[in-house]
Amino acid sequence: MDRSKTRLERKRDQNSLKQAVKYIFLIVLSLGLIFKFGLPALINMAGLIGSFNQAKIPIEKQDVIPPTAPRMDFLPEATNSGQLDIHGQAESGTTVQLFINGLNTKESIADSEGQFKFDNIHFRDGENEVYVQAKDGENNLGQASKTVTVRVDQEPPALEITKPKASDRFFDKDNPISAEGKSEEGANLTVNNHFVLVRSDGSFSTQISLTTGDNQLDFAAKDKAGNETKKIITVNYTP
Repeated sequence: MDRSKTRLERKRDQNSLKQAVKYIFLIVLSLGLIFKFGLPALINMAGLIGSFNQAKIPIEKQDVIPPTAPRMDFLPEATNSGQLDIHGQAESGTTVQLFINGLNTKESIADSEGQFKFDNIHFRDGENEVYVQAKDGENNLGQASKTVTVRVDQEPPALEITKPKASDRFFDKDNPISAEGKSEEGANLTVNNHFVLVRSDGSFSTQISLTTGDNQLDFAAKDKAGNETKKIITVNYTP
């Protein structure tokens, strides 16, 4: 019984020795591999760790939000001047671009209060389409403002007086008399500083009370651009 036990113990000791030899071999092999490949692997590992750390560094986000659409102050529908000043509001610090008939005419920087201005801007005769657009420091271009049409008109309005005629004489029950004629649709017409309606076809008529003797009738027609035509006729009234 003791001999069998001793034999078993010896067998276990042999197995343990084999296992120890295997472990020693594996350790030596591992050390050899580490010695041969360890330095490049270490460098690659260091680079990988560096890239990972850089990925953790927060990246500054680029501004991709465009500025809001700027607004222009009032511009006249019509003018008899070939030059106008254009002012308005936009986001502070943005570059405001002025477009006339589709062409980028000028640029202006909105100040700290958001005000921008373009002085002495030239307009061609006829209709001019005007709008502004803003871009920020990142070249984000915002929406354009509302387009405004400005008409340059330097022609005075037509003014024809069909009745009365100059030097006409009126008597007794002729008073008041009828003044009639034709002007330009939309014109502001006055007779002796009293407003007279101009119809859609340009015609007008009004009643005028006369005084004894000569009566001067002052007709004045002014269009939307500010051009004015004046005519004066004199008639006589005898009660």
